[in-house]
Amino acid sequence: MNVILNIPETLAARLTAAGANPEHLALMALQQAADELERAQQAGAPKPPHRTPSDAAARMRASRPGNVLPEGVSIRDLLTHGRA
Repeated sequence: MNVILNIPETLAARLTAAGANPEHLALMALQQAADELERAQQAGAPKPPHRTPSDAAARMRASRPGNVLPEGVSIRDLLTHGRA
């Protein structure tokens, strides 16, 4: 899987100046997160709840009361804007 991660230039410069490889650090962070999730599952920790797109839309509406979309624009349009 390929992941695109936008690292701010200032942070990338600081990491590079310190002799670190930002791509390698990002991969290490993902590996650590996967390890922690696996340990939590093995320990019997509850999984985060599965959320549906309609749940996401409801949370968006609740978090921005009074903001109205332009005529003919849906939340789906906002979510898929720019996707090929």
